[in-house]
Amino acid sequence: MHYGYHVGIENIREWLPVLLPLLIIQLILISVALWDLFKGTQSKENKWIWSMIIIFVSLFGPVLYFVIGKRDR
Repeated sequence: MHYGYHVGIENIREWLPVLLPLLIIQLILISVALWDLFKGTQSKENKWIWSMIIIFVSLFGPVLYFVIGKRDR
């Protein structure tokens, strides 16, 4: 018994119009957050911690940086 959607390689064209804009937004958020982080004047420890959060916490990493990380300056 399987619950949810079955997305195989043959169904990717149906999901592409939804996934592509989300992927583009994600890449833009990560790029802008990393650029802002490394041009700032935070300590190296904070930069490495925030860069890991931005990259590995998916969509919420860049958002957390802009909400919490910018206050640390």
